[in-house]
Amino acid sequence: MKCNRADVYQTAIGGCLADCGMASLTADDYEEVHSHPIFSYKMIKDRSIIKDSVKIAVLEHHGRLDGTGYPKRLKTKPMNLFSKIIAVADIFHAMTSERTYRKKQSPFNVLEMILYDDFGKFDIGVVKTLLSSFANFFIGSGVKLNNGFIAEIIFIDALPGNKTGHKGEG
Repeated sequence: MKCNRADVYQTAIGGCLADCGMASLTADDYEEVHSHPIFSYKMIKDRSIIKDSVKIAVLEHHGRLDGTGYPKRLKTKPMNLFSKIIAVADIFHAMTSERTYRKKQSPFNVLEMILYDDFGKFDIGVVKTLLSSFANFFIGSGVKLNNGFIAEIIFIDALPGNKTGHKGEG
């Protein structure tokens, strides 16, 4: 994404703090879950070590480019790069993590859903960067195939499930 090291660190901090507002919610407050970006922002807004654009990203991390998501005020202005990065990272993490109400999903399936099913909701440059980075991470890894054979990953198509009818699992 051509970010400098300081911006990478700031974005990582923002990603780690994006859901800190959830700590203020009890089980009885579940209906307030859509307010957690506001709570998270309020918890960090006066911290001088975090850039203002990253603080805004914490507030906007559930916003979507098409105006959906929350808080709803996002329809009136474009999201900054940090917001776009954290939004993709947050949805990827949420969908690949075990939850009490559903099992975790394959990271390859999640990447495909983000790319195709949620097209227009996320910045395509951020999504493609995640796809490329994720694919490169597994090159050289060993896998057990459906037929029981062991193989080494030498290539991963950075555009999973290329919509030609083939849905690969990596």
